[in-house]
Amino acid sequence: MKFFNLSSKVLATLLASVALVSASGPTDGEAIAPADSAVVKLTAEKFETFLAENPLVLAEFFAPWCGYCKILGPEFAQAADSLSESHPEIKLAQIDCIKEADLCQSHDIKAYPTLKVFRGANADDYNGPREAAGIADYMVQLSLPAVQTVQDFELFLQAAEKQSRPFVVQILPPASHKSSAAQNETFADLANQERSRLLFFSIEDDAVIAQLDKQVNADLSGKKPKYLVIHPGEFDDVREFSGALKREAFVEWAVNSMVPDFGDINRDTYLLYMNSNLPLGYYFYNNAEERAAMEAFFKEQGKKYRGKLSFVGLDASQFGRHAEVLNMDPEIVPLFAIQETAGGKKYGVNQTEHPDGPSEKVIAEFVDLFLAGKAEHIVKSEPLPTQEEIDAQPVTKLVTHNYDQYVGDYSKDVFVKYYANWCSHCKKLAPIWEELAEVFDPKQVVIAKIEHTLNDVDTPLTIEGYPTLVFYPANGEVNPETGFRKHITYQGPRELENFVNFIKESAGTEAKEMTAPKIKKPVVDEEAIDNEEVEAPVEEEVDHDEL
Repeated sequence: MKFFNLSSKVLATLLASVALVSASGPTDGEAIAPADSAVVKLTAEKFETFLAENPLVLAEFFAPWCGYCKILGPEFAQAADSLSESHPEIKLAQIDCIKEADLCQSHDIKAYPTLKVFRGANADDYNGPREAAGIADYMVQLSLPAVQTVQDFELFLQAAEKQSRPFVVQILPPASHKSSAAQNETFADLANQERSRLLFFSIEDDAVIAQLDKQVNADLSGKKPKYLVIHPGEFDDVREFSGALKREAFVEWAVNSMVPDFGDINRDTYLLYMNSNLPLGYYFYNNAEERAAMEAFFKEQGKKYRGKLSFVGLDASQFGRHAEVLNMDPEIVPLFAIQETAGGKKYGVNQTEHPDGPSEKVIAEFVDLFLAGKAEHIVKSEPLPTQEEIDAQPVTKLVTHNYDQYVGDYSKDVFVKYYANWCSHCKKLAPIWEELAEVFDPKQVVIAKIEHTLNDVDTPLTIEGYPTLVFYPANGEVNPETGFRKHITYQGPRELENFVNFIKESAGTEAKEMTAPKIKKPVVDEEAIDNEEVEAPVEEEVDHDEL
């Protein structure tokens, strides 16, 4: 397959966006881009035509009242203005989901802001930064061919130095071109499929390969193709792929290799760590001095356990409350805890025994214990509801200690609201949920709720935001992959009538309906409702600092 050559023109394209905009952090402003900005305001009437006329579009689906939309707004507009001057073929657009609700619903928008990259009618989730320079750089790179063939080593070095993220390099010696044609095609296909989150280069010239061989800590000699992930500025510490070039294994390796040995987790890096699916070892620090004192240690640990565990720093002054999510005390910092991304179990160094923070030796021993499968995870639960609470509330309150009792009762239909106390959407739903609990016979249909941030429970799906509404039909077939009976995630309107009809259609019991009281409309400040619904934890409301 023929790839695009890394010529001077491409080098200029790669480097241009770096100087286009300031890399300053986001500042609170207006969610809606100014009228004189290069951001195009799209409506349902113009949407499809605009996509057809523009080959590459970054679309922001937003709500004017959304706190994070207000943070993103100025950055998004600044990136659009810069790109309009240097790369006018790249368009940035906004869709107001309050005015264009049907359009947003047709694109499955469940949280604000949601960013999608469009190439014609084909849409991919945006996985890049959310500050102006990063947005511009990311979109410029998406405008380039999926694989860039390197013909000039010095140009490659210059381009590599300017990269803000790691990149994948294929080493394809000319002698292997014929025998490796199928492998080369596979690499090209992978690049096309993964270009939204990975940057791909191919080096196919013996002279260039020889020059790179002197720079890296990998042996590039021989006639077989080789595959590397190189972090910016770290040619002496590349990660090399071993094994057959199969999509699933290669992508898993590449994504895991993108993770630094030790780096801070924040809004811009959160998806990088989540995509890797590796357990996360969190080090909470109070200030830059504490972080600097432990940086060399964590880099050493990160290198030692590559592909097994990622180590991240977390500024407790900004994200201290995330310690509660890890079942740790946010008032005792420094602290170290580990969370499994698959399953969500949490493990932490005993804070009572180490009130001034754990030492390097203590952390190293704890990591070894975790990787050996001998560490005990921390289980968090609210107290069981008292009989008085049970009698007073029509909605069944679930906590860790009674969750299996109800969700595991296959003789009943169980409708569970997974929520968080701080979630505005959840507060709006609460009175409707109580009304719903009074509609059906509780001996057949259980309407339940669980404060998901305060209780560690197993679920058949990943809870990505609140509220998440899950219906477990009575006598349902058990899903062998999850161990739960097959569930239905409710996606419809959140009104009493819709809930009642949904239960009647989905129930495994007779679902006897009692007299439904007239619903009382809640008094909720709509302006205060932000984007909790399915945002990654790092993207919660401005006044919440959980990750």
